[in-house]
Amino acid sequence: MIKSIFLLLTLILLRTDQDVKVITYSTGRADKDGYESLSFWIKSNQRAYVSYARGREADDVELGWAGLDPQNNRKGFIVKFPAPDTLTWIITPMDSTLNVGDRWGKCRKEFHWENENAGTGDSVCSICAQNSKQAMSWLRKYFFQ
Repeated sequence: MIKSIFLLLTLILLRTDQDVKVITYSTGRADKDGYESLSFWIKSNQRAYVSYARGREADDVELGWAGLDPQNNRKGFIVKFPAPDTLTWIITPMDSTLNVGDRWGKCRKEFHWENENAGTGDSVCSICAQNSKQAMSWLRKYFFQ
């Protein structure tokens, strides 16, 4: 009986199919104050949330989903910063990058896929997109529809 429970617990803890995925896109260098990142979280095969961070040691801010928004014949979506901030961004894919900006063109940035496994030694981020192609595939499946 004990062996059965132990085996069941081992299988549960070691299961390979993760129900959480994350895709990170960034601009700038992580060791600089101008660094910015957007992390797209997927839980239970559904869009969960988008988080934003700016600077070296910044706390993540959860952005609110505000629906789809086609820009220049490409599917995009809108995210809103939490109150009292009124900032709204439109995120659209462009090849393997993301264009991020406001509706008025005052703020335009290009974010690139960030390899979460780079420079981590032997550890591998099992929930992270493993390459830019997989990252964009997940974004299109869970966020751009």
